[in-house]
Amino acid sequence: QQSKTTLVALPQPLFSNNTMASPPPQTTLLIGGSNGTSTLCAILGDKSNPANANHVLRVATRSGHKYLDDNQAAPRVWRCTEKKHISDVVAADFLPTRLITHVGAPDSVFVYGGDQQDNNDDDAAAASLNPLERAISGVHAPDNGGSADIIILACPVSAHFALLRRIAKAMYNLDRKGLLGRSPARPPIYIGSLYAAGGFDWMSRIAFLKERPVDFDGAWKRSLGLFGLKAFPYLTKSLKAGEVTLHGRFPQLQVAVSPSNAGSRSRVKMLLDRVLQNNETGKKLEFLGLSSNEMLGGDGTCEEELQVMKEKDYTTASSAVAAANAYGGAKSAMIIAAQTHKQIKNAKEGGVSASAAAAATAPPIIMAANSGHSSTKNLLPPKPALDTLLTQSLADRADPLSSLAFLTCTLNSTNQILHPCILVALFRDEANPERNEQDGTISWNPTKELTPLPRFYADGAAKIEAGKLITAIAGGEMYFVIDALERLLSPRGYD
Repeated sequence: QQSKTTLVALPQPLFSNNTMASPPPQTTLLIGGSNGTSTLCAILGDKSNPANANHVLRVATRSGHKYLDDNQAAPRVWRCTEKKHISDVVAADFLPTRLITHVGAPDSVFVYGGDQQDNNDDDAAAASLNPLERAISGVHAPDNGGSADIIILACPVSAHFALLRRIAKAMYNLDRKGLLGRSPARPPIYIGSLYAAGGFDWMSRIAFLKERPVDFDGAWKRSLGLFGLKAFPYLTKSLKAGEVTLHGRFPQLQVAVSPSNAGSRSRVKMLLDRVLQNNETGKKLEFLGLSSNEMLGGDGTCEEELQVMKEKDYTTASSAVAAANAYGGAKSAMIIAAQTHKQIKNAKEGGVSASAAAAATAPPIIMAANSGHSSTKNLLPPKPALDTLLTQSLADRADPLSSLAFLTCTLNSTNQILHPCILVALFRDEANPERNEQDGTISWNPTKELTPLPRFYADGAAKIEAGKLITAIAGGEMYFVIDALERLLSPRGYD
């Protein structure tokens, strides 16, 4: 637990030119008993893999019979058979496939649930902590991981809100007892999901509001953050306790992070790169929202700040983040200066006062700071407004909680549209639709189709009929939702 108090280093392969003998310490807590949890138990619990050195893996679940051994005494060992395809984008049986076996177990398992386990006596002794609180804090845990660095919900979206309320209640109790870590140098604890559909950020804030104690002053002894993946990273299935098959990995790993700043992004990247094995698979974590790269619709802040960090030899989180923040601030300053210069020039040529011209396009923070001033020497805001503005990019300043990034994750959950369209397309003979609509059967020629049975996504989504149905439903149902959101977020259409 003491080793966690000095955890400030960022991942050297990303931010430093130096080599490392072993990865930095990290404690990951998985909550939920899904197939994703089983897969990560086998992969991250494999102690023979050098990439898992100094990585403590915990599982908190109600399924004790699944994650504890047959004697219900020790964590169960999981065997994951991974099908390694030549491509994660193109799926075809004729392409070569190799099998990789991962064997591992979590360092500790905590079975929560039941009123008798949810006591919150104001007692510093570990005996007063319930299993979920012990899993988060590491107090009296059978491992040496200390408090969790990252808490990951690996469960169906329908279970998110109930689990978030449990987490919130536990976090408030641990904070009150000073068991989350008091040092201000310790990085935030990040709470997130492997599939952040359904308004994960909204549910998180509602859960913490509902469980907030009346005597909570609003100041956490250790700060918290949120993250959420846009798409579940694995196609995996477990039919038997201790065995799981990983059929493939999702080609894109896109994540929303709150708060939106260089520190959160660098920290979440370090933690998730390790959880998702990105350094081994070669996959890249991409950030969503206004600060994302330009290919995803953002202003490129994320890519630029990472490039700044790569070009220098930063050995601590604080120096790397300070460099990224400074770069973002400098970029903001250049944008403001260019806008102001253009407005002053137009004012001189067109007869409009310089102060009025600058205020016409100046960011709200400048306008607020300049209220009551009319001369050109007061165009830039005095401190501390200027200091605040120049320590964060304009994109992060515009959406500090990454609301648009999490909204992207929510609008991605289109299975309720996709799946019915695929079923209709698969089970419909366009040449003779009445025939299979009578009993729902489908004819399939294995010789012609090259597969013994139809593949739900590969064959169903590829049918023209599926595409037509998806477009029709999206235009008839989803358009109005998206249009309403756009009008709420940008009522004038351009700001």
